Amino acid sequence: MSTLQPQDTTLSSPANVKGAVDVNEIIKKYLYHWPLYIVGIILAMVLAYFYLLKTNPVYPIVATLKFDVPTLSSSGGGPMPQSALMQSLDPTSKPVIVENEIEVMQSEKLMYQVVMNLQLWVTYTQKSHFLTKDLYKISPFDFKFLKQNGTLPPNGVAIKVFIKDHNSFIVKDIDGKIQGDKKFVFSAPVKNDFGTWQLSPTPNLENYIDSTIVVNVEDPDLAAAGLQKGIKAELEDKDAPFVNLSTTDIVPQRGKDILNAVLDLYQKEALGDKTKEAQRALVFIDKRLDSVGNDLKAVENKIQQYQSSEGITDLVAQAQSDRDVNQANTKSLNDAKLQQTILQELEIYANSPKNDQKLPAIDAAFLDVSLVSIYEKLSDLELQREQLLATTPTENPIYIPIDRQIAALKSSIKDKVIAIKSALQASQKQLESINSGYQTSLKKIPMQGMKSNAMKREEEIKAALYSDLLTLRERVSLQYGSSVSDAQIVDDAHAGKVKWPMVPMVYGLAFILGLILPTSLVYAREMLNDRIISRKQIEDATGVPILGEISYLDSKSPIVVTGTRSKFAIGEQFRVLRTNLYHLHNHNGKGRVTLCTSSIGGEGKSFICSNIAVTMAYTSRKVILLEMDLRKPKVSINFGLSSEHPGISEYLENDSLGLEGLIQHSNIPGLDILSCGLIVPNPSELLEKRRLDDLINELKKVYDDIVIDSPPIHLVTDAIIISRTADVSLYVARQGYTYKHEIEFIAEINADNRFPKLTVIFNGVKSGKHGYGYSYSDKSYNSYNTSKEKLKFGSVIKGFFRRF
Repeated sequence: MSTLQPQDTTLSSPANVKGAVDVNEIIKKYLYHWPLYIVGIILAMVLAYFYLLKTNPVYPIVATLKFDVPTLSSSGGGPMPQSALMQSLDPTSKPVIVENEIEVMQSEKLMYQVVMNLQLWVTYTQKSHFLTKDLYKISPFDFKFLKQNGTLPPNGVAIKVFIKDHNSFIVKDIDGKIQGDKKFVFSAPVKNDFGTWQLSPTPNLENYIDSTIVVNVEDPDLAAAGLQKGIKAELEDKDAPFVNLSTTDIVPQRGKDILNAVLDLYQKEALGDKTKEAQRALVFIDKRLDSVGNDLKAVENKIQQYQSSEGITDLVAQAQSDRDVNQANTKSLNDAKLQQTILQELEIYANSPKNDQKLPAIDAAFLDVSLVSIYEKLSDLELQREQLLATTPTENPIYIPIDRQIAALKSSIKDKVIAIKSALQASQKQLESINSGYQTSLKKIPMQGMKSNAMKREEEIKAALYSDLLTLRERVSLQYGSSVSDAQIVDDAHAGKVKWPMVPMVYGLAFILGLILPTSLVYAREMLNDRIISRKQIEDATGVPILGEISYLDSKSPIVVTGTRSKFAIGEQFRVLRTNLYHLHNHNGKGRVTLCTSSIGGEGKSFICSNIAVTMAYTSRKVILLEMDLRKPKVSINFGLSSEHPGISEYLENDSLGLEGLIQHSNIPGLDILSCGLIVPNPSELLEKRRLDDLINELKKVYDDIVIDSPPIHLVTDAIIISRTADVSLYVARQGYTYKHEIEFIAEINADNRFPKLTVIFNGVKSGKHGYGYSYSDKSYNSYNTSKEKLKFGSVIKGFFRRF
């Protein structure tokens, strides 16, 4: 018995852990189709080459515009300070909102003017080899509409013109064929369905004799809309008002002309709008000046009339004068009253009959000089009399002259007081009258001041407004005369390097596409494939272990375990399978029964049985192979035996028939064959007989191993009937052949324990095609083969195309 240990480690491989992803397996699966990738990359590169050959380069065109934002300043060269009202009337002081100006630059109205000015609604092209050349500014003629019939179609109109000579041309149809022999003369009207037009020759006509030029005529509105989408205006930084205007074009000069035309038209439009605003502002300001001037004159006349009627020259000075006079009159009136009081006291003194009454004290400043003189003399006499009284009694005659003098002086005072008092009363009345008049005048001053101030305020407002309007008119007039735009061109339109196509990028993308397309194709084929392609699909869904894998071999011979050099590797796989089967039988020495079945026909069940029996026979064990597929036998054919030889069906039908003469010897030492025999219509009934058990028991006495080739289980029940006699069951599934839905069936029969020690043999594994597997020519096997056979050229070619 062979001492080989199991070499198939797949039962415990980490790759078989449920849910694990073997990256190496995935890489191998896709690398197997390397010819497909080579074809995909070559095809993508060829397409990229023709794309580059046919595609006109696109150039980026850029121009830069700077906006001058107005600022207000109280000194220096900036604008003079103005009120909010004046600023609203001054179009030159309005701040520039760059975002709004960008919208104006990209407006359809502006684009339409550019299209019409540059005649962009007509393009001229000439096909040269693979390229279509745009003849902007180098066309042999200019197209002009004389009369248009309705609107042009959305896609425009293409006119193919064949230039015959310097004076004539021929119009071709869409297919490029000449429409008759009718010639048209340059600059002469031509009529067709969309209108009347003419072609005017240019100096470049000489270069295009015998050439076909395609004139594409588009609706100007649609051309403007297309141009509007192709131009971008972007603000670099909100704090720095620089605007970049950009576009792309296959003709750099046309792109520069477009951007320069946009900038020129925008500046003209902006300046024109500014001029119109200034003109409207001047007209409005002139009207306001007339109106405010008339109002100012009316207010001045009103003030003059009021001052005349009220007698006002300078209201403040007049009020101050009246106040001073009134205060002086009041003081004089008070002084008169004080004098009257003093005179009243003197009068009382003068009217007293006795001399014992003292002379009242008075303020001499308020009395008449003559009265003061009398008062002083009387004061002296009274003083003298008082001094005498201190030493001399009143009866003394010395007092008589003094008393006479005192009485005379009292009489004089009395006369003086009466005269002065009368004068003071008259003066008091006069002062009171004057004071009353001034008080009345002073009471009127607040009302007069309020009315006067109101009229002066109105006058000042009108005067200030009139002055501001004059200043504003001068400012607007100066701005109108200068006609300077708020936008300045920093950089004129200029073309950069080719934007597209970039050759390295195109080839790089083509290379990536050449990898993606084959990968997608392989992935899609795998997703759409309803066949089992990996052992992991079986293990994960069924839980049934894989006893071994057998590689795909393109060979006409069904027996591959013969030791020949070309079949050495697959022979080793069967030897590994034999060793694993030895351990599955728990090392039983004699009478081991191995059943082999499958889901459907064509999965290689008979191939596996035949070669397993051969490998067992090579270990000097006595082996018999039972051809128990009584419906479609193949074992006899595999070993070149006669299919008409009596066999199992005869044995099961005839209870008296012995095995002698039924068993056939193969050309493999130690391997016998018990063929199917006659094809019967009721094989299931035959297999149900007890005689089948007797057959197996008889064979166990003679043979070490009994290998049974049974029918496919998913088609008939024969294999289930036979399974009662088996020790181990082998279920054959073939890569790329067995349907995926058979996995559920395998899981079902395993769960029901229909077969003893059920394992799976994964047959027909193609090396690398699905990411794993070994081929008979792999280095891992050839390293043990001392003599290697060279592969034939036909096999190499067939293997190459199989990888697609």
